[in-house]
Amino acid sequence: MNAIEKNSPDMNGTSQDSRQNLHRSIDKVASQAQPMADKVATRAHDGVDQVGERIDQVSDSVSKASERMMARGKQLSAACQRAGETGRGYVRERPAVSLLIAAAAGYGLSKLLGSRK
Repeated sequence: MNAIEKNSPDMNGTSQDSRQNLHRSIDKVASQAQPMADKVATRAHDGVDQVGERIDQVSDSVSKASERMMARGKQLSAACQRAGETGRGYVRERPAVSLLIAAAAGYGLSKLLGSRK
């Protein structure tokens, strides 16, 4: 019997042991990887939920601010209409005084802007 034939059973046993060791190592790594993957997935979902909540909060704030601005705009528009109606009524009742006030305001503005030269 030669040396190869003598060592052949030992090599087959070593090969089997190596394969079993590799399979155990793979199973061990796989069992440890799954909880880590679950943990990463859970954190990712939590992050997405937090971002979604923040976006909802910002959206609500912007919506409320927009509603307030619309209400203020309507109030300002109504105030401008009342002022315009009041002004027209004043001019109709006192046209001569209104003309003098307009002339004085124009003269004052021309002097104010003309002095910058």
